[in-house]
Amino acid sequence: MPATVLDAVRSPYPCVCRCHETLSLDERIAGIEALFRFDDAMRGWNYEVVWDLAAPTLWRIQQQLNNQAVRWVAVRDSGCIHSRLLGFCVHEAIHALVGDVTKANFGVPVGAPYGAPDDLPVSQEQAYLEHVNWQEARAWAGMPAVGYRLFGIEWELKPARDVGTYGFYGGPAMVDVPPGYRRIMHYDSELTPRRYYALARPLEEKARDWFTTERLDDFAARFEAAEALGRAKRPSVYPSPRELARIRVLQPGRNDLCICGSMQKWKHCCADKYA
Repeated sequence: MPATVLDAVRSPYPCVCRCHETLSLDERIAGIEALFRFDDAMRGWNYEVVWDLAAPTLWRIQQQLNNQAVRWVAVRDSGCIHSRLLGFCVHEAIHALVGDVTKANFGVPVGAPYGAPDDLPVSQEQAYLEHVNWQEARAWAGMPAVGYRLFGIEWELKPARDVGTYGFYGGPAMVDVPPGYRRIMHYDSELTPRRYYALARPLEEKARDWFTTERLDDFAARFEAAEALGRAKRPSVYPSPRELARIRVLQPGRNDLCICGSMQKWKHCCADKYA
């Protein structure tokens, strides 16, 4: 069976930010309550959240399948609970709120931002990437404001990297894309980092300014409506967040899958980092 939100909060593995140790008990309680609420909202939107540590691998599989009937979102890619995992959840909540929850992946094409649908005219490629980048920039840059408005989170929510995942039209990079898409030449953070960051930073600054009080209030109202629907459909009664927040950090077994989501054994991957 796929991992659930309870599996995630019951397995706080070591993390680089040491958030399980540095946050207060009340903050850890608030973090778990926020994860429960996110799970409820996704259920209310008829999405299934995949809390498995193999989330990156599962996402790549979803990309290749490109099945519009699949309505799930994978959120966990490390042992961190209160900064990385919660950050991922806020990121996906924003995608849901600025996107279309009636569609798979909230309406974000799985081939983006490095490819365009085969039937899209070449003349529209740049506008297409700009639209996709704008969706990603808001989900990236809006994490602190939305995390605070929805859940009262004041500590740092850590994204996967220091900048969003964008495909800026016209650069030298070209990568493989899922079936049904064609590759687009773009600027990326590996081949052309200076150009990439010069384009990404202003985009994210614009995205931060987009989150006005009125928009945040609208987000909160729509999120709470979905949350109420999902809470009514919870598969079981959840334990007290206070009880769960007291669980000590767990050490993976040497032959367990690594907590970084690499699908390698712990002893062959990140064990030395936390020794």
